[in-house]
Amino acid sequence: MEYRLRPASELDCEFLFMLHSTTMRDVIETTWGWDETWQRTDFDRRFAVQNVSIIEATSFDVGGLWIEWKPDSLYIHEIQIVPDYQDRGLGTAVIQDVVGQAASRMLPVELSVVPANPRAKHLYERLGFVMTSVESPFIQMRYDAHLG
Repeated sequence: MEYRLRPASELDCEFLFMLHSTTMRDVIETTWGWDETWQRTDFDRRFAVQNVSIIEATSFDVGGLWIEWKPDSLYIHEIQIVPDYQDRGLGTAVIQDVVGQAASRMLPVELSVVPANPRAKHLYERLGFVMTSVESPFIQMRYDAHLG
């Protein structure tokens, strides 16, 4: 599926928070419990400091990508796709493009996933990410372009 990324602005915050609530609520409830006030405060804090992009496909906002360029890696904090656009290869395409960007800088891609999100873990494994450690409740994963 074709897509494009555009930088998120303050005008995108409501869409992104709705997306977070829709796609992550079950995972968060299972792992920590859902506290709406805490979620909103944490969302606002992260939005202010992370590199956030809107994923657009078929002329619609269909997802969000939260990344951080570190000196020794590219870290994917979050990738979320609206449910109607899941299982169409969009997440795969975005992650593969992120891996390509990191590889062009000779950097690995890192991320974490929780056991309550087995679909995401399976996707990352299918794309070549390997588990590097477990820091409960997080499973740390890494993709090294020169190894993959």
